[in-house]
Amino acid sequence: MRERRARILDAAAQLIRDSGAAGLSMRTLAHRAEVSLATPYNLFGSKAGVLMALQFGALEKLEQAMEDLRARDPIDQVLEVAELGARIYTGDPAFWLPLMQAHWMARGALHESPLHPRIVSLWHRSLQAGVEAGRLIPEANAEFVARMLVVCFYGVLVMWIQGNLDGEGFRTHVLYGFVLILVGVATPPARARLLKRLQELEREMPQSVNRPADSLKQKNNSMGGPL
Repeated sequence: MRERRARILDAAAQLIRDSGAAGLSMRTLAHRAEVSLATPYNLFGSKAGVLMALQFGALEKLEQAMEDLRARDPIDQVLEVAELGARIYTGDPAFWLPLMQAHWMARGALHESPLHPRIVSLWHRSLQAGVEAGRLIPEANAEFVARMLVVCFYGVLVMWIQGNLDGEGFRTHVLYGFVLILVGVATPPARARLLKRLQELEREMPQSVNRPADSLKQKNNSMGGPL
């Protein structure tokens, strides 16, 4: 079952790379993965389930990074993993852009909350460690702060997918939002470092963001004509 699951996800990723969201149907996926049509449904439930499983591939990388950085200062750990998340998405736009667009258009996905327990948990443990290490104030509710980090990351992700931000804009907006949130719950020594980081990020922030229409126009110009 594990081997078939991996084969189906590999096939789904390749279909998205080859032909975007339009090329991903459960029938085509089963054919590409060389399994019966029933198998993707049995393992993932629906096309939306396949898309969610592909998204969780990025989450698994971030979870591993959290483990690898566990000996680091908890605040540094949170910011480094946030930056890694930005690099994962913007480093492979040919895969992530159509994947996320397809996921949002899949049945039921439009009403799905980004606050999935597993995603919140990614940040929760590090934030709790920050409270215990005296880097964050004891009054801080680590789970609630983790939710705000997820909302921040998800909002910037949407802006990138819509064409409002380029890859560097994605990174700086995510980090700026995370630092702003952490400043509010940091103890004085940690807060001083965060404020310094905030000033550094302000120098890197773009002066403006593209409107989706502007981004589309730029793509048309770069390709020599309309899409």
